[in-house]
Amino acid sequence: MNSAGSTAAAMAVAACLTVSACSPDGVLGNDGAKTIKIGYAVPRLDNSYWAQNVAFAQRTAGQLGVKLSVASAGSSESRQLKDIQHLISLGVHAIVYAPVTASVGPSILDSCKTAKIKCVAVARRPGLVPDSTNAAYNVGYVVGNDEADGEAAAATLTDAGVKVCVTMGGQRDDSVADGRLKGFQDYATTHGVTILDTFRPAAGASEGQRATESFLAAYPGPGFDCLFAFDGDAATGAVSALKANRALSKVKVSAVDANPDDVKAISSGDLLASAAGGEYVEGGFATIMAYDAVMGFMPPQRQVVLDGIVVTEANVDQYSARFGSTATGYDAKRLSLAYSSSAPSNRFTLNLD
Repeated sequence: MNSAGSTAAAMAVAACLTVSACSPDGVLGNDGAKTIKIGYAVPRLDNSYWAQNVAFAQRTAGQLGVKLSVASAGSSESRQLKDIQHLISLGVHAIVYAPVTASVGPSILDSCKTAKIKCVAVARRPGLVPDSTNAAYNVGYVVGNDEADGEAAAATLTDAGVKVCVTMGGQRDDSVADGRLKGFQDYATTHGVTILDTFRPAAGASEGQRATESFLAAYPGPGFDCLFAFDGDAATGAVSALKANRALSKVKVSAVDANPDDVKAISSGDLLASAAGGEYVEGGFATIMAYDAVMGFMPPQRQVVLDGIVVTEANVDQYSARFGSTATGYDAKRLSLAYSSSAPSNRFTLNLD
């Protein structure tokens, strides 16, 4: 793509009589003549979690009057680095990004530092903790409590009395996949569950289906009574494969992400549970943090870790009403420090109330 503007250089906010009327580089807020532009770089869009994440971020940006430019890396580190440079060339004032792997995070941060623009990591940790030494560009991050999400998924299975498990763990060096798998394995093994095998990567429905078919071939019978999928789409594929092999009644499946298909599967009884429900709102929260930083309001809480909702048969209807297609009840302006002086420091939370 051709460059649509010079490299963004978000300058320090000048002293103003009213903050709402002034912002970096002469760019006015949404009540002014110009619009703040934020780049949004994600690992992939062919995944239900990222589709929901981006949709909620776009909804949030709309409430704030922000123009959001989305770039998808197709799970490629090199492509993501090019995406970052392209977003910078568009003249964005900040970038929200989810590194494809932990390895690429520092390079993204360096690019933002060089361009003198703010950045916020979303869903995946960037490999550099935000602190006073890098506050000029590294605003912070909004991520899930990945190990706790894996533990929660394991607890739903151990509570159901399972004994032998197979697992799907996702791409290596992805902080989310690594954390969820570790949390699951640690909890399951300390609660008497034997883990027969682990497949990595399995981040899509087709991969989840193929992995489950391989498990069924390697351990006929089946020789396991539970399956864990770190990702909601992989769980969809796993349920499909188990159904096709008439093994679903013998294997309990627990997952993470609570994507729309998984919520339907929980309602129908095909899926036992899914942890990390609602965590896709990370995208909107990170967009608010980026917007506030551009407007001169650095967040008091720069390392935001969300505790997701464990969706089960008992609360699936309530979850669907609150987080089904998109999250309801979140007003971006009420959560923005630039718009609301009364916005609480712990304003980014997940709940079913």
